[in-house]
Amino acid sequence: MSFRQTLRIIGVLLLLLRTCTGFTQIPAHIKAAAGKIEITPKTSVYLAGYGIGRKSTGVHDPLSARCLILEVNGERVAFVSCDLIGIFHRDVEEIRRQIKTLTPDHVMISATHTHSGPDTLGQWGPNLAVSGVDKVWFTETKHEIAALVDRLSTKLEMATLTCGVSGDAPPISKNIRVPRILDREVGVLQINGTSGNSIATLVNFACHPEILDTRQITADFPAALYRTVETKTGGVCLYLNGAQGGMITADFDETETPRGQNWKAAEKLGSDLGNFVLNFLPQLKPLTPKTLTLQHKLFTVPMENPRFIALTKLKVFPPELIKNGEVETEVNRITLGDCELLTLPGEALPNIGLYLKTKMHGKFKFLLGLTNDELGYILTPEDFVLDLYKYEASVSVGEQMSPRMIENLLSLLTSQMSQGKKTLSP
Repeated sequence: MSFRQTLRIIGVLLLLLRTCTGFTQIPAHIKAAAGKIEITPKTSVYLAGYGIGRKSTGVHDPLSARCLILEVNGERVAFVSCDLIGIFHRDVEEIRRQIKTLTPDHVMISATHTHSGPDTLGQWGPNLAVSGVDKVWFTETKHEIAALVDRLSTKLEMATLTCGVSGDAPPISKNIRVPRILDREVGVLQINGTSGNSIATLVNFACHPEILDTRQITADFPAALYRTVETKTGGVCLYLNGAQGGMITADFDETETPRGQNWKAAEKLGSDLGNFVLNFLPQLKPLTPKTLTLQHKLFTVPMENPRFIALTKLKVFPPELIKNGEVETEVNRITLGDCELLTLPGEALPNIGLYLKTKMHGKFKFLLGLTNDELGYILTPEDFVLDLYKYEASVSVGEQMSPRMIENLLSLLTSQMSQGKKTLSP
C-alpha cells in the first residue's frame, strides 16, 4: 500500500470517527418572529403609579405589547413586553391558558413599569377601597396578547442571532438611595432574518420609566427608545426592565420643568438609550445555540404586608392572590447558547441583581424584572429593616420574598438537568 493510499484511509477513518462521536457540529435550526399590538385604553382610566385617583384625560403616545418568539431546533420561547405598571401572576396564567401554540411556561410576560399607563393591579383607584382596574379593557387586552403570540407562531422564519452586553450605558439612570450601587449594563439581543432583514431588537436595561406624572397616557422614555431603534432597523424593539428597585430611576435635571412634566427629558433619555443600542449593534457577537433550554420553578412566600392583606380582603387585589397566608409566584432560567436570562417576579433591588449576575454562567447575562408577576419591591432581609428603604418595604410582600426568590433561582443555576428539560416544583 502506498503512502498516499494510507493517508486517504486515515482521513476517511477520522471523518467517520468525528461523525460517530458527534464531533461534527450541526448548525442550529433557528427561527423567529416578532410583532406588536396597541393596547392603549380607548376610554379614560385610572393611571398606575404615584397617587390614587389619577384618571387619564388624553393620550400622548400609544401603549403597546411587543412579542418576540424564538425557536431553536423545535423548542420555543415567547418574550412579551407590555407598556404597563405590572401584571400579577394570576393574570399571566390567564393569558398563558389562552395561548394554543406554546407550552404555558414557555411564555415570559413582562411589564416595562411605566407610571403613566392604566392600573392593572388595583391599588390606584378612586380610593383605597376600590380597585382602579378597568376590567373590560384588561380582559380584552389579555385576550389580544394571547392572540398576538398565536399569530406570530405561524409566521416564524429562519433567523440569525447576535448578542452582547455593554457595561458602559449612557448616563441616563441613577440610584437615589445608594448612588454607588448601580448596574449600568445594557444587554442587547438582535434577531435578523437570513436575508438580512431585522426581525427584533431586545433591550435589557434597569430603570424606572417614571419621568412623567401627568394625566396623559404614555409609555414614558421607552416610547422614544422604540421609535429610535425601529426607525433605523425596521424590526420590532422590545424593552425589558432589569433589577430597578430601590430606586433606580431616570437621571435628568428635575428643575427644568414642574415635577412630572418633563416630556423633553423622556424623549432625550429614550433616544439616548436607543442611539446607544444602534451604535452597539456592530459589536454584537454571533449567537449559535444548539438548543434552547427553559427551566421553570413555582414557589410560595408568606404574605407579610398588612396593607396588601387588607387590599386583598377588600378585593382591590384579586381575592385569590393570597392562599393560606402565602402568595404563589415563579422564576425562570432561559439559556440560548452564550446568552442566559433569569426572570424576576417584581422589582428587585440592584444589589440583588448584581449578586445574581455573579452566580450566572452565561457570557451574556440578562435579568428580566417584572416578569410573570409584580410583587412589589424585593429587598434583602438586611435592607428590609433599614429606614433608608422604609418606602420600598411598605410595598413589598415581606422579608422572605428575597431569600425565597434567590433560593429558587440558585437551584435553577446549579441544576444538572438534561438539556431542554424543565425543572418544576409544586
